[in-house]
Amino acid sequence: MTQENRNDAAVSETVGFILMFSIVILSMSMIYILGYPILQEHIESSVFENAQQSFIVLQSDMKRVAFEQVPVKTMKIKLHSSTLSIDNRSSIFISYSDSTSHSYNYSTGEIEFTKNDNVLTYENGGLWMKQHPSGAMMVSKPPIYTGRIKNDNMTTIGVVSVNGRRSTGGNGIASINMEHNSSYLIKPSEKVDVTVTINSAYASQWGRYLEENGFDIISSSPSSVSASRLQTWLIIGSHEVDVSIT
Repeated sequence: MTQENRNDAAVSETVGFILMFSIVILSMSMIYILGYPILQEHIESSVFENAQQSFIVLQSDMKRVAFEQVPVKTMKIKLHSSTLSIDNRSSIFISYSDSTSHSYNYSTGEIEFTKNDNVLTYENGGLWMKQHPSGAMMVSKPPIYTGRIKNDNMTTIGVVSVNGRRSTGGNGIASINMEHNSSYLIKPSEKVDVTVTINSAYASQWGRYLEENGFDIISSSPSSVSASRLQTWLIIGSHEVDVSIT
């Protein structure tokens, strides 16, 4: 092989290496550009689904502390660049009339897990969710029950008030501590007309749930819903739970 042929072969090998290297870099770039957003979306979805399962456990623990009066429960939840907070924006107002008028106003509060535009909320014993693009929905029912016994209407309203205000965020593990504060029962001695007004970011979903359970909707707005049930035996159980995040 002449010197000129050897030089041509070396140039060809160099050009081939450069072309191959460019193809590999271009392929990796395309995979990153096209695949990373899909991977990131999948990770975000998995984080929110795991949080939803954790909140189902939270609902069960809160039920035990509130209704069964278990003194203390603690659970942990992974944050994954999300926010966990306790607030007192929501409330429920209950009034009824027998021989006199009675009214009770409870600040129910809420525990919220927020990941980007997606929100999970524990509020008055129920689980609620706002998720893009499906919107708001009820995940698990609150403790408001209706039925009929011997042709009489029965209505049980469980109120779970979350006491505490705290917020934390980041990528660590947060502990939610629940401690029973108080419980008491209200039971009128005769059938009554009861009205319930719920102030909540999930007012529409609350209204749908109440209507499905035999209440008549009186008024409704994006932040509040009022409903009534006539001539019903009524039981109101009020429970306060002290909640902290560490």
